[in-house]
Amino acid sequence: MKTTARSSYPAQQQGIALVISLLLLLAITLVAVSSMQSSLLQERMSANLYDRQLSYQQVEAALLEAEVMLNVNDPVALIDGAGVYDLPVAGAEDRWNDNGLLWLSATTLNEDSETGAQYLIEYMGDWPYPPECADVASKDKISVGCLSPTFRITARTVSDNGRAAVMLQSLFRR
Repeated sequence: MKTTARSSYPAQQQGIALVISLLLLLAITLVAVSSMQSSLLQERMSANLYDRQLSYQQVEAALLEAEVMLNVNDPVALIDGAGVYDLPVAGAEDRWNDNGLLWLSATTLNEDSETGAQYLIEYMGDWPYPPECADVASKDKISVGCLSPTFRITARTVSDNGRAAVMLQSLFRR
């Protein structure tokens, strides 16, 4: 007598395991691709933050370099020298937006950086310093000894390739 092996499953259910495993593989692939995209985005964000921090440090160093330049007996004598400008003209374009002006190059902090920081200095007139020195009731009574030359320093990094660019300003009084 011959016996034949018969499956206990009906014929239409024999390929379901393959379909289920393919669907699970597809779901795992989608999760993996999503995770890779998220990791790539986080890597770009951290690289941009790092690049901005480097630019920010270079601009701060440029501000300090300009302050050292102004820390002389008569900083007003520097006006009309390279990168040092007289009082701004009312209604004129801001000097830091004028591409025709000469910007002084600051010492580069990081040799890996493509561009270093630049700065320019503007004389803002003589202001009372310290502020308590001025008579609040009458501005005409400010003594000459209370007036101090005041300068606005603008420092920036310039980026041509879409990298981080930073601009800072500070006031300097002597």
